[in-house]
Amino acid sequence: MKLGIEVLFLVVLVPVTCWLNLNISPIMEDALPPLPKKEVAKLSTLEFKPLLADYYLVKVAQIYGGRTIPTPPQVKWMTQALTLSLDLDPYYLEPYYFAANILPWKGEVDRSIALLKRGLEYRKGDWRIPFYLGFLLFYFKKEPAKGAKYLAMATRFPQAPSYLPLLVSRLYSEKGRFSAAIIYLQGLYQSLQDPKLKEAIRKRLQTLTTMEALEKLAREYKEQYGFFPQTPEDLVRVGLLTRAPRDPYGGRFYFKKDGTVWTTSKLREVKRR
Repeated sequence: MKLGIEVLFLVVLVPVTCWLNLNISPIMEDALPPLPKKEVAKLSTLEFKPLLADYYLVKVAQIYGGRTIPTPPQVKWMTQALTLSLDLDPYYLEPYYFAANILPWKGEVDRSIALLKRGLEYRKGDWRIPFYLGFLLFYFKKEPAKGAKYLAMATRFPQAPSYLPLLVSRLYSEKGRFSAAIIYLQGLYQSLQDPKLKEAIRKRLQTLTTMEALEKLAREYKEQYGFFPQTPEDLVRVGLLTRAPRDPYGGRFYFKKDGTVWTTSKLREVKRR
């Protein structure tokens, strides 16, 4: 029986996939196959939609897991492929996972939010969908009240982690944006199995922890001198720091006029010459 299914897969789905890759939308890079329109993909695959959804997810994983950082055209292709994967199988969890934890850090925040809102309809018993959605709204869109609403929704599921209520309370208090993000990433880091993704989360966690500490020191600096510092070196000069911290992404930390800290890397890897 198993052999029969495999043969059927080869006979039916593989030719369809090849035909789809020859059809429809323009190629953005030579290494990226063109993506079909969702109507064509649905009509062509019939009951094999979940298999084709898995095929495009594997392609996304191959790009993300490659030796080089995905280029903007590759990120755009990944976004479209994940969207197509969910068009084919809206109950499929893994595309939502990629949409929540990979795409936002590559600049595709709005599309990630749209995909997760679709997940609320199709994965009603899964606490992770409102959990991811709440964090994106809080951290990337700077909408703590909306973010807390979805995170509060996630806490009502019995499988939700124990730290969620604390995260929600911090969002409602509207205190520093970094504290809630750090709690979120700490929980996410503990739950991950993929070493590449785990390392990416560790680096981001390290960076946000440093930024949170810098903002606290900037407030101390203002209390003493009446104005905010411009760079971490200002903190070193007055003895609040022993040395300026290094941005793990290769950029330089600096302070905005209101004392909040940011980095020239924008939390993305800086290409070195």
